[in-house]
Amino acid sequence: MSAEASKTGANENISDILENSDDDYDEIGSASVKYRPIEVDSVVSDDVLKLNDLKTQFDLDEGVKSLLISDKKEKLRGNNDEQEEVFDEEGEVYDDETFDGTEENTRIRDENAEFFDEFSRIKDRLDEKNENERRRPSSIAGNEAELDAEGRYGTVPRPRPRLRQTAQLKKFAKAARVVAILTGEAAKKAESLYEEALYYAYFPIGPDATDISSDKEELYKYLRSVFSVSEGKHEAYLEAVKEKTPPEVLLKLGLIEARNLRGKDVRGTSDPYCITWTSSNPSHKSRSTYKETDLNPVWKENFVLEVRNPQAEMLHLELYDYDPEQSVVERLGQISEIKSMRGFGKLFKDVTGIRSSSNGTNQNHEFLGSVIVPLKSVPASGIERWYLIEGKNPDANKSKKNRGELRLHLALTSSNAKGLYTLPAMIKHEQFLRYIYDHEIRKDEDWFGMLPAEARQIIVQHACHHGLTSYESDLVRWKSLFDINLHRALDPLQFLPILERIKRTVEEEKYSADQEEYLWHAMEKFSEYCTEITRKHRKIHYELAGPDQLRCLIKCLSVVVQLDKKRNNPPKLSDIKERMQVAVLSGTFEWMQYVIDTTRKEGSDVSTRLEHAVSLANNALADLRRALDHYNVIFCEFLNAPYFMLIYQIFDQKLAEISHPVVQEATGLFADLLLDGSGKKEGLTLGAALFELYLLLQQFHKLSTPFPEETISQMSLYGYNRWFFSAITKWLQIATIKALNLIEKAVEIDTLKQVDAYHKYSTSAVDCVQVFHQVKTSWKQLGWPNPEESLAYVLKILEDICRCADFYSVSIATKFNKMLQEHTGGKITEEILMAVNNLIFVRDSIEPLVPELGLSLTSDGRPNSALLRALASLHNEAVAMSHVKTVQALIANCAETIETRVSEMWDEFGEAMMPDVLQFTRFACDNSDNRDLLLDQYDINLNMAKERLSSDDLFQQCLTVHCELAWKAYCKIVLEKIEEKQPPALFQNISNLVKSTCLFFYGIEDPEITEELMGGALLKEVQSLLDIYAAETWQIIHRYLINRQEQQQDLAESPYGALAVKAMFSGTNLFIEVLNARKLVKMDIGEGGLFSTGKADPYVKVRLEPSIRYPENAKERTKVVKNNLYPLFDETFIFPVAPALQKGDSLVVFTVKDYDLVGSSEFMGEAFLHFRDVVRGLGSEDLKEVNQVVMPLTRPTESNHLLETLELRSWDRLAKNFVKREKKNIDQKLK
Repeated sequence: MSAEASKTGANENISDILENSDDDYDEIGSASVKYRPIEVDSVVSDDVLKLNDLKTQFDLDEGVKSLLISDKKEKLRGNNDEQEEVFDEEGEVYDDETFDGTEENTRIRDENAEFFDEFSRIKDRLDEKNENERRRPSSIAGNEAELDAEGRYGTVPRPRPRLRQTAQLKKFAKAARVVAILTGEAAKKAESLYEEALYYAYFPIGPDATDISSDKEELYKYLRSVFSVSEGKHEAYLEAVKEKTPPEVLLKLGLIEARNLRGKDVRGTSDPYCITWTSSNPSHKSRSTYKETDLNPVWKENFVLEVRNPQAEMLHLELYDYDPEQSVVERLGQISEIKSMRGFGKLFKDVTGIRSSSNGTNQNHEFLGSVIVPLKSVPASGIERWYLIEGKNPDANKSKKNRGELRLHLALTSSNAKGLYTLPAMIKHEQFLRYIYDHEIRKDEDWFGMLPAEARQIIVQHACHHGLTSYESDLVRWKSLFDINLHRALDPLQFLPILERIKRTVEEEKYSADQEEYLWHAMEKFSEYCTEITRKHRKIHYELAGPDQLRCLIKCLSVVVQLDKKRNNPPKLSDIKERMQVAVLSGTFEWMQYVIDTTRKEGSDVSTRLEHAVSLANNALADLRRALDHYNVIFCEFLNAPYFMLIYQIFDQKLAEISHPVVQEATGLFADLLLDGSGKKEGLTLGAALFELYLLLQQFHKLSTPFPEETISQMSLYGYNRWFFSAITKWLQIATIKALNLIEKAVEIDTLKQVDAYHKYSTSAVDCVQVFHQVKTSWKQLGWPNPEESLAYVLKILEDICRCADFYSVSIATKFNKMLQEHTGGKITEEILMAVNNLIFVRDSIEPLVPELGLSLTSDGRPNSALLRALASLHNEAVAMSHVKTVQALIANCAETIETRVSEMWDEFGEAMMPDVLQFTRFACDNSDNRDLLLDQYDINLNMAKERLSSDDLFQQCLTVHCELAWKAYCKIVLEKIEEKQPPALFQNISNLVKSTCLFFYGIEDPEITEELMGGALLKEVQSLLDIYAAETWQIIHRYLINRQEQQQDLAESPYGALAVKAMFSGTNLFIEVLNARKLVKMDIGEGGLFSTGKADPYVKVRLEPSIRYPENAKERTKVVKNNLYPLFDETFIFPVAPALQKGDSLVVFTVKDYDLVGSSEFMGEAFLHFRDVVRGLGSEDLKEVNQVVMPLTRPTESNHLLETLELRSWDRLAKNFVKREKKNIDQKLK
């Protein structure tokens, strides 16, 4: 049978019930709100003047104007328990921290204050404010509360900023709630509620009953804490509950609708109706009405069915096509309605299958499908969903066609709720919820909606036992949370999901008239609350964690407005949009007046008034940006209210009234003070303030861009830049002066330490570049409209920036040199590296400023900025490009100057490091065990350089400096050791050390020395010295002979004659055939002596060099040919030479001597044959086929560094004898 949602015969008035529900709860606890009386008429009369202006500016009608006045009066004349004062306990509406006009935030300008420091503080403060506002989440998306499996009370909100309860929000409600002290009637009601809750916990219903039964003690413990019940009383209540009869379980079935049913009539449609029963009581069936010719019927009918065992029982529903009783004639009359062959078959079947009763009518209703629902799947909070319609035997009909779906609402309740009037049950549930919420607030003052599992369980059972559906529970929960919010601010995100569900319920017309009245009673309060919050949203912006709160409330309010349009009764909230606009305007007036009063200082001088204008503009800008970032979107999206335009025009008028007169006065005074030396401090202070105000007004004016041009031209601040024209040049002069001062101070205090792990430069470079960017930003913010004037200013700015960069490089270089004078230890330091990095960082920061200042070009070199295009249009493109070329030359010259200074710094670093490098190198040269110490020192320095230098190019420069330092140190030490006549072993040690150093710097021990090689010239000098002094005596001798052989190759003819020979390798032998000599020098020349023939007696000695390689080969000599300057020898000698030595650099040395019978033979000349010039044959017979080699004879010269080196080895017998012999053979006059 059908169960009505509400009783029509209710004898309680709905308004009384609602009012009494609030009064009942207020008995729990109350606190009076103190306030100060306000003279209403004096305040409102002032506002009337403002409202007249508002009406003119914003085209407000008289109704809105009246609302504004009445709203103001109502707030000032309200009852003691309802008055919400404009001022807080300290007599102010808004916290001082909100504004920039307080003593703490007042910007101080004294003689030593840096211009850019002041600008940075202003800009940084504004940027920080704006960033903080923008960082606050401005969208509800992704932050809505997550519902538990039951979809109702288990909300788990995302982490939110802490909500601070303010004094004003505490005053908003009738009374602030405190910890409940249960006495009198309120205590009795609490005891009744507690006993009911115990009953519901002891006799739970629904599938949740098993979980509750297994942990009842925790549930009891929670209830005791909620109602502050002692253990003794609890036991008494519990015993009383156990004596009571368990409730009978009922199933509340809501048959809502079906879709896509199958057509059973001849017309292809059906007349569906539903029969339902439970498996425990199949004889008790309920039937719905039938819907004529509808395959998507909507019933919206309710039934109540008895349930014995919810865990085991099933709910059965069967759908039939209703067929009215018709005769055969009536059936045949439907032929014209048939639309398909299937319809004819259906009609034939009906006609032939008619089973006539006594009155001859049809009794057949065709089966459409069935739904079987296990009751254990129905949660205690209820469920609403679509169920698939199946056949009579679901398992056998899986492959059948779709029979459609049935939408049901199922909820379990108890027999105690049977026939209970719904509204009192809702009121009682609301009271119970308030006890739960109060308990959670007492536990945690920051509570904003999260309920423990015990609370969720008992709330569900309470609603279930009272027969409340899920959507009725939503209604109660929303009202309860909102009432809590009036006294203790909750996160509004808790409201929105519930309100959205309520909206859907209203759209589906599920609420009764009484329930809708209950709803709108709460909505009225909610709209008033939202209006008040809107008026004070600037305060709340700071105290309630940002605009998300207001956004969510306004979105909730927009849902309320949408619901209001669907009300059947005359709407009562139709003026909500107008009231919200009134709240915005009145709140803006209050806030603006407070800012003006708070930021105004004592005194009427220009500086004070200008400072006041700056503070006012700062606050107006911050408020407008918050409006753009958050509030304008909120009001436009949900209420279609032009929030931003409303408050902008108010600020525009006020700023112009305050700023224009003081700017005119300050501009003239500013120039005079700068020209007067005694007023420099005041002039700079005034100039800085003017600059700030200009930037703030420009930012303010730019925010009007979305407005129509006609509206903008009528703004009070239109053309504001002309107020500041005469101050621009002075501003730029101040910028340069302050930039140089700042750079000087920054370098002075810079410790040349890396600012952080990611930026490889120190603080002075940051300050310097920041100055450049501030100058650039200052100019860009000026946005001067005249292109020619703008270009002149840009060129001046870039010239001043290059001047500052050069000044910075000189200052850093000076600090660098001073630091090098104190540098010891041979280690590179972070300070040295940062100094170099700083200059490159500053150099690289200048060129990007050019396009940012409006001189950018396209990829093909065409003007690509508004400034250049404007110049080209005024003159031509060539004129614009000529200015660009001038700037490019200026920047390139500045960069070259800085690079030269960096190169000089590296040179100075090398000179400072040389003593330490020499010391480490000497240690390593004197003792090879110290080699690793030297290389480790280089490694430490270069590793630090690699890590700390900002570019590979700088590291390469550092590497080159260290490399050249190493070779210079080696060269100096080698020369010292030569002077000390050290043995070759020492030079060999140095040579090995040089190879290790080469391996360190170049990656190989013997690099090819080229012009491009890092330190190549110095390395070549070192290696040439070591090649000599580190070699053994025989090696030097052999090198000396090699040099003689190379000199011989350069001679085409020799004055000492020539020698012809043949040479050939064959197997392991070297065959030498001495053929003849030619044009030998006359040796036997005297003054008529016995042996004075005027000729010579030549012979040839043959040996292999170096002799140490051929110890078994004796020297060979030819026969003596008497008195012949063209002797013919024709003698062959065989020298054993191993194949491995045949490809070396060995020499065959031919020494031609003049035989003297008395005394030693005289030296005539030498010839050298390199092994590489010797041919290879198969045997001695092949020697005949070998071409002869004619070699000029040479003699040693006086100047030879190798011979000098050997001469220094006085302790070496081999060297001593060789030098003696060579000196004897040195060239002298030909006889």
